[in-house]
Amino acid sequence: MVCNEVRDAIYILNFHGLGAMPGWAPEGEEPYWISLDFFCRILDLVRGRADVSITFDDGNRTDYTLALPALKERGMTAQFFVVADRIGRHGYLSGPEIRALAEAGMAIGNHGFRHHRWTEIDSATLVRELTSARDQIGRAAGTRVCNAACPFGSYNRRVLKVLRACGFRRVYTSDRGPAASGAWFQPRNTITREADVPDIQGILDRPPAGTRKMWRDLKLFVKRWRN
Repeated sequence: MVCNEVRDAIYILNFHGLGAMPGWAPEGEEPYWISLDFFCRILDLVRGRADVSITFDDGNRTDYTLALPALKERGMTAQFFVVADRIGRHGYLSGPEIRALAEAGMAIGNHGFRHHRWTEIDSATLVRELTSARDQIGRAAGTRVCNAACPFGSYNRRVLKVLRACGFRRVYTSDRGPAASGAWFQPRNTITREADVPDIQGILDRPPAGTRKMWRDLKLFVKRWRN
């Protein structure tokens, strides 16, 4: 299901947690927690750019306590992909906080019922994972959940087929580089604490070209069609 397919390039910057990684966070997540100051500098860099959008994965509570105020202060919006069985757990978004994000104009998306690699789940289980998460997240947000983001950026042809069959309007990955505005398949650029503002500027100003673009297109083709 593809709506209003447009081929203009857009750049999706993806984030996870803000501030120092808390002790309860899963092992290995530290590179994905960036400072609030760095996040705000990135927002100031891209503010007003129609070709840049912001997403968040995992449903960390800092989406509400830190990201939301920074976005509202600048008149910006973002899309937040929530893990359904984390709702209300310590350190993660509560139902009322998800509703507050939606009421503030933020989009709410599906990051699965549990934070599993979808390539490692059989198709019947994946359907249940996606639809039960969509229902639970939608009830919390008080709005329809139309988009999904692949945990760990993990997908293959079978996963994409199930996502299409479940009727998701957009599917977001972690493949880096530009995306096609309006396309069903949306690569994103995950920002880590090792980056700096010039690195972000490089993402926006130096899209893949020549041989680099050829190899990226080939990699995406292989990932989308492998079993």
